[in-house]
Amino acid sequence: MSLKRYSIIAMMLAIAIVVGYVESFIPLFIPGFKLGLANVVIMIMLYEFKWYEALLVDVLRIIILGLIFGTIFNPIFFMSLAGGLLSYVVMLIFSRIKIFSIIGVSIIGAVSHSFGQIVVAIIILSLNAVIYYLPFIALFSLGCGIVSGIIARTYLKRSITGNFINNNKENEENV
Repeated sequence: MSLKRYSIIAMMLAIAIVVGYVESFIPLFIPGFKLGLANVVIMIMLYEFKWYEALLVDVLRIIILGLIFGTIFNPIFFMSLAGGLLSYVVMLIFSRIKIFSIIGVSIIGAVSHSFGQIVVAIIILSLNAVIYYLPFIALFSLGCGIVSGIIARTYLKRSITGNFINNNKENEENV
């Protein structure tokens, strides 16, 4: 892998971290819920990068934000990690089988993220009543998934990143 590719992946990670950090300050009426805008970066990576590069950025983003917010290895961290990993796997599968558009993939990813968080909350809290929270956050996730999908689709239509990554010899000779 070239230095240029590492640099672009590092920039994508930095963007995901900054967006995740900034969105934590947006007040929402559902406790513990975020818009998931950092997921836009992961979706873009699923379509333009290798699957393991997108996974690396997703996991590192969750770990670094856990360190920044002081939630590393507490229940919030594990809920975020479970939601992020489940969302990633679901989006990877549906982005590859091409049944849905990127907006559909985003919606499925957002809802599966919420589902993953609820499952971990039930396990950690040993409280099945948390499942009643799922319809509310799933509905909100639907809207957030639509918005994230539109942002990712707009970016991919106008993308110049592919030019940096895919023009191997021409770009590397110029660097």
